[in-house]
Amino acid sequence: MEYKIDFGRWNSVFAVPCDIVDRYIGKLSGDDAKVLLYMLKNAGKSVDLNVLASCVGATAGSAEKSLCRLCGLGLISEIAAGESKNHKPDLASQSIKKPHEIKYNRPSAADIARRVETSKELYFMMQEAQVILGRPLSSSDSAVLITLHDNDGLPPDVILMLLQYSVSVGKTNMRYISKIGISWAESGIDNIQKAEKKIEELNSKNLAWRNFEGIIGIEHRAPTETESEAVSRWINDWKFDESMIKEAYDRCVNMNGKYVLRYMDSIIKRWHSQGIFKIEQAIMENQKRGKKKYAPKPDTGASYSIEEYENYNILDYIK
Repeated sequence: MEYKIDFGRWNSVFAVPCDIVDRYIGKLSGDDAKVLLYMLKNAGKSVDLNVLASCVGATAGSAEKSLCRLCGLGLISEIAAGESKNHKPDLASQSIKKPHEIKYNRPSAADIARRVETSKELYFMMQEAQVILGRPLSSSDSAVLITLHDNDGLPPDVILMLLQYSVSVGKTNMRYISKIGISWAESGIDNIQKAEKKIEELNSKNLAWRNFEGIIGIEHRAPTETESEAVSRWINDWKFDESMIKEAYDRCVNMNGKYVLRYMDSIIKRWHSQGIFKIEQAIMENQKRGKKKYAPKPDTGASYSIEEYENYNILDYIK
């Protein structure tokens, strides 16, 4: 005689990872959730779009949009052309793309409305975004914010902090906000603490640049990334004061007739490497370099001076 436990329907089950529920349940619409459940039930198998649509009670177009959104969240992947449909990739040896590395179409107005309606977090984010930006959100504005959340993985509270920072620097166009948001995602800024630290860093760089503008007397403008990094390094990291920055600028202009970032950077790097941080030290160092450069050369019969060659700095002759 044989014995068994009759589990009925429980004889055939499939797992839903806890991480999906914890991280994504609030981001999925009803259609997206049904498509995801169907995909989990058929894990390891390729799925025909028309069959899937029929099973979840959706049109092929609607089901395809759900698949795209799930791909954007990194929950499913598309089988590449030429890849065996029965092939099961070795996830341990496969490099998994981060959400911001996966590109998909921006959500439509209907998609946005459905996402906001089904998520209290997103509804609050959209309401607060209008207050921060001081204007109603257009469909395009909303699409950028939803994409930063769904595709790039930024939480709503981090997106709101991004908007506050953008307003503080006078840049509220969505192209700038999208660019900075993607940069934050790539840097792993996924919580308020990391966002606060990043904003503090950016504000410090902005302040250093404004100080630099005042020191050398140029009109206010947005610095290039290279300029911002260099000036922040001089002022924030290496702690060079106003007199040293001005001295480096004056030497740069005397040699080149204009401000040249690379030339100034070479001077300040040399000072830093030699431990020269006071204006008196910089002046003395310059006098010594001048004496070496223009000292009378003994008549050795050679057509060049070894000492002159060792003290030669090509940057002093660049025009």
